[in-house]
Amino acid sequence: MALKYTNRTKRPAYWKYYERARIKDYRKTWDTAISFISEKDIPYKFSKRGRKPNLTRKELVGMAILYVYFDLDFREVEHLIPLLTNKQLDHSNCVRWFGKLTQEYVNDLVFKVHKKILEIDDIGDYIADSTKVTCDRYKKLVKAGEELLELQTWKLHTLVMYLTKLGLVSIVSIFASRGEANDSPPLRNKHLKKDRIIIGKLLHADKGFFGKENIRKCKELGLKPNIVPKDPENLTDGYLKRYVRKVYDNEARKKNRGLVETLYGGMETESYMRIRCRKSHTRNVYLCLMGLKHELRTYMRASLMKFFYLFRTNLGYLFLTMK
Repeated sequence: MALKYTNRTKRPAYWKYYERARIKDYRKTWDTAISFISEKDIPYKFSKRGRKPNLTRKELVGMAILYVYFDLDFREVEHLIPLLTNKQLDHSNCVRWFGKLTQEYVNDLVFKVHKKILEIDDIGDYIADSTKVTCDRYKKLVKAGEELLELQTWKLHTLVMYLTKLGLVSIVSIFASRGEANDSPPLRNKHLKKDRIIIGKLLHADKGFFGKENIRKCKELGLKPNIVPKDPENLTDGYLKRYVRKVYDNEARKKNRGLVETLYGGMETESYMRIRCRKSHTRNVYLCLMGLKHELRTYMRASLMKFFYLFRTNLGYLFLTMK
């Protein structure tokens, strides 16, 4: 069967790795998540008054990750925790501790996992994109003089890296906002940070990110911007004209088109791009944890693919030396 995108390559035994990664194993997911959580980075502390919680802070963060990872409700989490920790936690306390997380902390966890994946494969380009999810609450709006009800939306902004050797998409940075928010500002204000990117790589983005601020920010950090121009024939700004004429590479864009949909397609399959949270804060945290869910799965697959790759190469080397 022909490949849809020229940069995608067929990966031998991909589904073998996919199944053996055990990405839906509760115990493995719990242990993997806990291994990335550090006590000192958690954004809340226990009060010195009253009775101490049954779970440690690491375990409470792990509880929140599993709640989103397996798309559970808090009563299901209440029954799952004793199986993993031999401790009890009421569902009302699950809700309370979940609300204490911040999207900045979850974003740091995502990057921590991304760094571990880079130790396996760091060849590839950056891609910026965003997508909307639907909430379960309505908002009023007026159209053609008529008052209507419409479901509220929330937006997930991501900066990802397509890892060429592994054929996997890894999230570098993640941010959540209201559905009406513009795509462009989060790229330069939230995603592009000096300590989180690799200098010299291409950054692909669609027309929603086109603008002088984003192009300049990329160049300041040593990235090569490849943002699709918006209405290039009618541009009046000299700086943007030069960018379109000398910098923009349409062929490179075509090679990376649609890759970020790997992330969003997985979310659509698992959760139908719907969230149940009602508060703005918990919506932000929940969406960022959806990104962390993808990143943990990517890490599990990448680790297994690395193991099999080393096994194959070492076995081949032994075979050649024996001959």
